Amino acid sequence: MKHEIICAGIGGRGVLLASTILIEAAITSGLKAVASDEYGMSQRGGSVVSLVKVGDFASPFIGRENGDILLAFEESEFYRTLFFLKKGGLALINTRAKGLPSSVDALLKKRGIVCRLVDADGIARDEGMFQSANMALLGSFASFGIAPFTREVLENTIRSRVPEKFLAKNLAVFAKGFEAAGGQGAVKIPQQGV
Repeated sequence: MKHEIICAGIGGRGVLLASTILIEAAITSGLKAVASDEYGMSQRGGSVVSLVKVGDFASPFIGRENGDILLAFEESEFYRTLFFLKKGGLALINTRAKGLPSSVDALLKKRGIVCRLVDADGIARDEGMFQSANMALLGSFASFGIAPFTREVLENTIRSRVPEKFLAKNLAVFAKGFEAAGGQGAVKIPQQGV
């Protein structure tokens, strides 16, 4: 099993925590995982990109059109990092929008990319935890059933990473994100070299 995952957002939105949770979920499931973080001025709202590779990889870097999954914690960062996604990949985007521009939608369809829009900010805000939009997006991702990132594994990893005083609310936001995705079901992502 191999996955190449791009987590993209801006500083202060929990991108690095989300990627750490994905790495630890893979490792506790008995898989190898490597990562590379790229961030500049992240404390001032600058771009943050975390590349996570699960499986037998020597390097954490992901080349153009090699990524299987893109978790965009900001819509603007989705557009900036879309070039990472391979044909047939999966993109989850934190946005209030009900749809993407028609030109982008056409490109995604042409490339066979499954794309889901999730109002992770709205979910987190409704739970009184605006800074936990990352948990809502992870919850939506869990709904796809892509091993090892199942709901159970990710919830257990969140329990081990999030401080006790924030845990219950973060798990509630995660659960709402899972529900918002409507149990999308498993997504077949082409494996390396396909």
